[in-house]
Amino acid sequence: MAMDGLSGSASKHLSNAVANSNQQVDPNNKLFAGLEGADKDRAMAQYALQKQQETVAFLSNISKKLNEIAMATINNMR
Repeated sequence: MAMDGLSGSASKHLSNAVANSNQQVDPNNKLFAGLEGADKDRAMAQYALQKQQETVAFLSNISKKLNEIAMATINNMR
């Protein structure tokens, strides 16, 4: 994933956030203790979806901040 306009460190951290959000949910996680069958499958799917939504929100906020910084820089150059 190319992160144009970001420093190497920031790009690395954002790429890690995306990679972590796409990892498989550990079925042995304590969150799912006591659940079995379809209930456990639904809980794991919901948890994975929540992780992905949080990552998208995070990336969206970073993108918005970068846009604000770029616009402020352009305005300061006038």
